[in-house]
Amino acid sequence: MNDVRDRLKDADPVATDAALCDDDVQRMRRVVMAAAAQQPMSQAWARAKWTAGVVVIVAITISLNRWFEARESPLTPPADHSISNDASETRRQMQFIAPGGTRVIWVFNDEFEP
Repeated sequence: MNDVRDRLKDADPVATDAALCDDDVQRMRRVVMAAAAQQPMSQAWARAKWTAGVVVIVAITISLNRWFEARESPLTPPADHSISNDASETRRQMQFIAPGGTRVIWVFNDEFEP
């Protein structure tokens, strides 16, 4: 680990440079502050609010879409799988499909007597 740190220190080109003089520091500061003053803060906040609003709307749309898909999946009719081959025998079933893939199938038997 120390070997990597030593290599990084040795390869750092700025480590041997002298510090900037105060005039250069103040000149750089004035340039940055002038650039910041050109764009008013209210315009930056307006962009941030607009972007946040778009993100919230997209998130709500995706959430509602997934919620409606999750609500529709247990109510979808099963594929054309018949329980019995005999047409005279009528059986009803109810299927619940959980979002994780768990499936519960209840078969109702009208002739059941406990």
